[in-house]
Amino acid sequence: MCLELPEKDKELMRGVIDLHVHATPDVFERPYDESELARQARDVGYRAVLFKSHAVINADRMYYVRKLVPGIDVFGGVVLNYTVGGINPKAVEAALCWNAKEVWMPNMHAKNHIEVEGVASYPQLKGLTKKRRNIKEIKGIYILNSDGQVIPEVYEVLDLIADADVILGTCHLSLVETFALVKVARERGVKKILVTHPEWEVTDFSTEDQIKLADMGAIMEHCFVPLLPSDRRYDPKLMAKSIKKVGAERCVMATDLGQYYNTHPIEGMRQFMHIMMDCGISKKEIEIMTKYKPAQLLGIS
Repeated sequence: MCLELPEKDKELMRGVIDLHVHATPDVFERPYDESELARQARDVGYRAVLFKSHAVINADRMYYVRKLVPGIDVFGGVVLNYTVGGINPKAVEAALCWNAKEVWMPNMHAKNHIEVEGVASYPQLKGLTKKRRNIKEIKGIYILNSDGQVIPEVYEVLDLIADADVILGTCHLSLVETFALVKVARERGVKKILVTHPEWEVTDFSTEDQIKLADMGAIMEHCFVPLLPSDRRYDPKLMAKSIKKVGAERCVMATDLGQYYNTHPIEGMRQFMHIMMDCGISKKEIEIMTKYKPAQLLGIS
């Protein structure tokens, strides 16, 4: 599959870095594999892609993607769901040995996700069998103890992230957990913190809360998916307003695409950039959020 960009968008897309993309292999159906998507991204001028897998460490297999697709930086990481042992420092240590660039807190196994979605999964995605299997109900992961303090395992994970100077992703934690996490992460020396899609239904954080988190040292990761008809149709003008108030230098734009029912991640990024510009975000601000800030977070600036 060869993607053709409109001539006027070729320069706009050159050097883009998407920090949140899904591809196969995965526990959910995906329309593209990582090497295929990396090749397409390289061919339209992307600088890098960070792939996210819900169930496994995927940083190790980037070794093969790089060999198959030279000419673009590709990275993986680890999401701390039950499939890797939850808040598991040993899983983080292994991922970092394989050059993981982001360590995410839990998503579909987070207590907050289960409470909002009603299931430890994604309602639209049926998994490989295309059937909702009745599995034993799980207790969602909550990173605070009964006193509201961050649990010890999180401190161990934060120390590993700080030492490796990689990204901490807040993922699908609640607002209370996110504030507590950002506070202790900064205290432990973590320099790169991404607040994951603060406009999505599970992590629906107000502009005021985004400003507070940014003031604490976090970066807002605004994603395209919440704006789509397949999701919540979040008002792009409200997202642009948040970007303006928080400041583009404290934000990144990513797609969170890779679902079989949504647009292609590269086309999605192109549309996202134009929608934000239509909502008053300047081309310079777009470049900060899609090129310069992501490169800094990946350590390739």
